[in-house]
Amino acid sequence: MKKLFLHITMICILLSGIVGCYQKDYQQSAYREDAQIEIYQQHMLDVDFIDQRRKYPTGCESVSTVMALRYLGMNITVDDFIDHYLDMGKPPHMKDGIYQGCDPWEQFPGNPYRSNGWGCFAPVIMKALKKLPDYQQYTVKELYNESIEDLCQNYIARDIPVVFWASIDMKEPKVTTKWKVIGSEKEIEWKSPMHCLLMTGFDQNYYYFNDPMKGKNVAYDKERVEKVYEIMGSQAIVIAKK
Repeated sequence: MKKLFLHITMICILLSGIVGCYQKDYQQSAYREDAQIEIYQQHMLDVDFIDQRRKYPTGCESVSTVMALRYLGMNITVDDFIDHYLDMGKPPHMKDGIYQGCDPWEQFPGNPYRSNGWGCFAPVIMKALKKLPDYQQYTVKELYNESIEDLCQNYIARDIPVVFWASIDMKEPKVTTKWKVIGSEKEIEWKSPMHCLLMTGFDQNYYYFNDPMKGKNVAYDKERVEKVYEIMGSQAIVIAKK
């Protein structure tokens, strides 16, 4: 009888230990999740602002990218980036009865120094970044369909600004122009007023951007930003030192 009692007692102790360990691990895990939410409620970066209006009327993508590069300590100007690394192609124009131009997913249509330039999308900027002499010293990611919340938690909160495609004043973009890509049947539907900014911060109500058309750490309502970001293809680029 004593032996049976001892066996039962030992089994109870072992089970108690296992349950106790499980409860402890669960509590630690829950605590870590709570801590993460606390850390990421707000964050703001101090990135030097570059104004596109003075010299680069349609160069928002290049200006936003150079702000990010200079934040990382790279000695580069917007002129350097445009003149040596940005691929530029023919803007939309009428030829043989067809409105045609280059593909803004492959080249910048026109010239970002001019007001009649257009704009380009993430792959064009990614291609330009790969030409930089110091490219191998950086981790560069071209992101699609990543939620803005994830951009904030994974990059902004870790002091990595985000090159971000949206619209001027976060107005709802609409298709305003269509053209055929030269030498192909592909049709481009251009949405205006397309814009590229550098995301620099967030809090409970706003996302903040170095907006090349307005100023430093400009606040935009979260709901408006999320809607525009989705319409523009949920595209972004991040650059960080390895």
